[in-house]
Amino acid sequence: MRVVTAFGAAFTLAAIAFTITMLIKPPVSEAKPAASIDTYSLTLSAESMLGKNYDCN
Repeated sequence: MRVVTAFGAAFTLAAIAFTITMLIKPPVSEAKPAASIDTYSLTLSAESMLGKNYDCN
């Protein structure tokens, strides 16, 4: 029973410390948007090898 009580006390203390930390200084996200890829310029410069086998002209 002593181990369960010690575990409960430690868990309660950790929960209180976590709650106080989140209220005082919450974490700030440092994520930045990724650079976008210009797909239009990629399609203009791409060589189409698939259409040559089925070209009717």
